[in-house]
Amino acid sequence: MNDILAKAAALSCGDEDEDSLELEADSGTTESLEILATTAVLGRLLTKRAFSVSHLKDLLKRVWRSIVGWSLQELGMGLYVIRFEKKQHLELIMRYRTWMLSGPSGALLALFDWPQNGEWGKVDCSSIPIWIQVHGLPVMFMSQTNATKLAAKAGSLLDIHNKGQEGILGWKFLRLKVLVNLNRPLFAGCYVPWPNGDKVWAQFRYERITALCYKCGTLGHDHHWCITEPAMLKTKREYKYGSTEVGSVRKLGPRIVLVMCQAFQIVRRPSQLALLMEEGVHRPSP
Repeated sequence: MNDILAKAAALSCGDEDEDSLELEADSGTTESLEILATTAVLGRLLTKRAFSVSHLKDLLKRVWRSIVGWSLQELGMGLYVIRFEKKQHLELIMRYRTWMLSGPSGALLALFDWPQNGEWGKVDCSSIPIWIQVHGLPVMFMSQTNATKLAAKAGSLLDIHNKGQEGILGWKFLRLKVLVNLNRPLFAGCYVPWPNGDKVWAQFRYERITALCYKCGTLGHDHHWCITEPAMLKTKREYKYGSTEVGSVRKLGPRIVLVMCQAFQIVRRPSQLALLMEEGVHRPSP
């Protein structure tokens, strides 16, 4: 019996040696991957429309008017690699992970860091950080604890604008950076009960988001392409003398998105190239 087991073990080891092959990493390829990780980004295009590479390039040229020296290559499955000649340009573009294309009903380009090992097919492109404004909250509910609870409705909380109780109370709304799943419907808002029994609507507004369907709440198409019945929200209005009116309104609409406009300006200095961004209405007014 021992002889049989020994022969089986030897045969197994022989099979493993025959089925495996040890390879050496090429130093040139490794160096190229390191360069690519600092000069390229991975893009995911969310749309139901057909976009050729040339058409996508033309749209990006309009959006990135002052950014030059970049190239785009299609990888498949709605993914693209975008290379930049200047690292400053890449960093500027990556300050905003979502870019609107072809107007409010067009497409949305989401950007992700290029992987260090070059395995772009294994990058999780399902979620992206998005700044969300929560409007309609009474001052008594403006706290970091409640910010965490509200953010959990839309995704995972990453950051809070103007942290600290004094900073939060200085704004008319909460501004939260949330990791949002792009494959799920966006969370529109929720009712928040007051201590006296009344309810207020906390409206979620997503910055730099377009191509949103106001029927189903998912990204990548508008309501003209959607066959889903619109999501409805029940309403109840009370009048004097005890009469009430029950109805419903659409849960999703233009109020859920907050379109931002940016203009890039490149200023040449004797010592360096300074990149300035005119952010328009990006910074919320207190």
